[in-house]
Amino acid sequence: MQLQRLLPLAVLAGCLCWSSQVGGLKFVPIYEALTIKAQKNSPPHVAFEEVLESDRTNPEWARIEKIKPLNLVIERNVSTPLYSKKIALQEMVVTKSVENPLPEAESPAVAMAADQETNGWIESLPRTQALRLQEAQRRSEILGEDWSSPTWSEMAKEVLEKSGALVASDVASPKIYVSGTDSSGKLQTRVPQAQVQLPLNRFNPAKGSSSEEKSDAGPSYGLVEESRGQSIVGPIEITGGLAVTNEHHIEIRRSDEGVLKELGRVDLQQGLYNIDVEEVAGTVIARLVNKDGKTLGEGSFRLNRLVASQSKSLQGPKIRIEPHPDFAGIVTSAYNPKPNDVAPAQTKVTFVKGASEVVAKKDGSVAMDNVMRGSSTVMRAAAPKHMQTAAIIISGKEFKTQLYPESMIQALQDIVAQQRTQSFEGAPTIVWGRVSLDGKNLSGIDVILESAPDLQPVYFNQFMLPDAKLTTTSENGLFAFVNAPAGFHSLLATRADSILGYQNVVVEEGSVAQGDVESTLKSETVPLRVYDAFTGEPHPAVVSMQSLAEDVEVKSGVTTVSLPHISRMGMMRIQPEGADYVAARYLYNDNDEFIHAPLVHWSWLNSIKTFLRIDDSASAGLIVGFVPDEDFEVYLAAYDQFNPHYIVYFDMQGRILQNRKGIAGGGFILYNVPEDTHEVVVLGSRTQKIYSRVLPVDANSLSVLNFRE
Repeated sequence: MQLQRLLPLAVLAGCLCWSSQVGGLKFVPIYEALTIKAQKNSPPHVAFEEVLESDRTNPEWARIEKIKPLNLVIERNVSTPLYSKKIALQEMVVTKSVENPLPEAESPAVAMAADQETNGWIESLPRTQALRLQEAQRRSEILGEDWSSPTWSEMAKEVLEKSGALVASDVASPKIYVSGTDSSGKLQTRVPQAQVQLPLNRFNPAKGSSSEEKSDAGPSYGLVEESRGQSIVGPIEITGGLAVTNEHHIEIRRSDEGVLKELGRVDLQQGLYNIDVEEVAGTVIARLVNKDGKTLGEGSFRLNRLVASQSKSLQGPKIRIEPHPDFAGIVTSAYNPKPNDVAPAQTKVTFVKGASEVVAKKDGSVAMDNVMRGSSTVMRAAAPKHMQTAAIIISGKEFKTQLYPESMIQALQDIVAQQRTQSFEGAPTIVWGRVSLDGKNLSGIDVILESAPDLQPVYFNQFMLPDAKLTTTSENGLFAFVNAPAGFHSLLATRADSILGYQNVVVEEGSVAQGDVESTLKSETVPLRVYDAFTGEPHPAVVSMQSLAEDVEVKSGVTTVSLPHISRMGMMRIQPEGADYVAARYLYNDNDEFIHAPLVHWSWLNSIKTFLRIDDSASAGLIVGFVPDEDFEVYLAAYDQFNPHYIVYFDMQGRILQNRKGIAGGGFILYNVPEDTHEVVVLGSRTQKIYSRVLPVDANSLSVLNFRE
């Protein structure tokens, strides 16, 4: 750590410095100042973690990279170990260049002046970049701490090395998280530092010939170079109560599968945006950001919707920058004679299993802010003399739910019991929904509860009454299931063996599960990638998705799928080829711009569990999550009794961490998660925002989650 603090001072001062604290260390004057650069366009999980090589390859630096580190060590008295790296550097001599000599330092005061200059440069950075730099420095300090207490047994070490949980050979050439693809379609999630090249100083970077430059090239501020792609111009509008002041600015960029690319420009006086893109692929995103780096609103469009043209200039659609997505919607009464369709009096709504409780306004509107894009939760609404309603909702999509009077539900049960000559005991468990196509009700639709296919649905006639003669939906599209089993269920709407749509619901006692099944004629083609979570190597697999009637065979690890353009939570199961990787359940959104499915080894999961002496539970499952954007903590909502020993954090290479927090680019493992419908919550350290995912957990199953914005 002392070396890390002194060496940059010597480099910045361009002089010879010596300190008694690093005895034996020789510094040779440098006559050509070194330049350490960081990509300004990299994704959040990469920015300020990239220390790139200079254009000239110095043989001394190559020799340093080959130095083998000491064995990794661990404290025996700590329950959750840190497979941390401690590198003992040998005596190092930095050679000099013969050109452009600079004066040598005459005293330590020169180094102090350089340090002050460096601190001033860091303080001048935008707040978000400074925070990310601080995070990177803090992680470097953690990895540089002395963990030289007695090591674990050689047998345990051998098991972990074989499984990949302990990777000693990678210390000499550290790896970083770079999400992108090369020309062969390989997902570059972790690549050596030496492979990352800084693009030329230009506004619109051109891709180099190497695959690394192709996957990481992005905009940096500087001279403008003529674009070899196309220029997109279109109108931009700020709406939803947002406004631009001198403390705000608008960022417009192209994003390709999560990697930020070219930077565009906005003319507020003309109300236009302009962006030069090298490829008409991905998404153009516009964000309204304040001085603290907080996103206040955003808008986007997919480039595949543009009409192909031979011209270098394309007309882009209007981008509407609207308030940043949160959990928001309207609660109404299913039976309300008032002209204004508002919620019943004293209506309360909870999100994230009670983490936020909101009282509905007069117009029935409710919201929970500080939520990241793509989050999901079970919204529960309740009011006096009404049944509770539960529905799975997605952040960024306004929901509309109804509350049903207790008398109305009781009448439904009585009518159905009489029609079917059966009785219903205990608290009601109802599923209620509507089938629609692009917002219009659909008739002639058969709805089934996939996990309880023998349960007969109830359809409603034109007078909104249960009709035993109906075998499909009427013109109102309504349906219901009475006495449905409690738990997580999937609804499927079909017509003549053709699937029209699906919806996932959570059924609880004394509650109505809202299960509106939406369908659309609009569809989008999105890339689907299956790859090793820690190497990025593509891997063949068979993928089953709720949105598709047939399984998808991903032979090369990369394919495209056509999904309905609807924002809703979907599930897919991936069966990797061979026995190396674990078959797992994944979550996705039909409205996603891309779908990435990282695979994990069973030996990796099992060796960590064995080493940490985590007990086996036959009636529990596992959850693995990846968090690329920032440091974080994870917990199960409203499940305080979950044993903290079962929560394991790992770094970018899959090595577990000792501190009880996760780092950007790494993730977590939850062992022995009880069978139930859970909400997994990740709290970002920098943004203090939550990512949440609704997830059913089965015994002896693995679920993999991607927490990306």
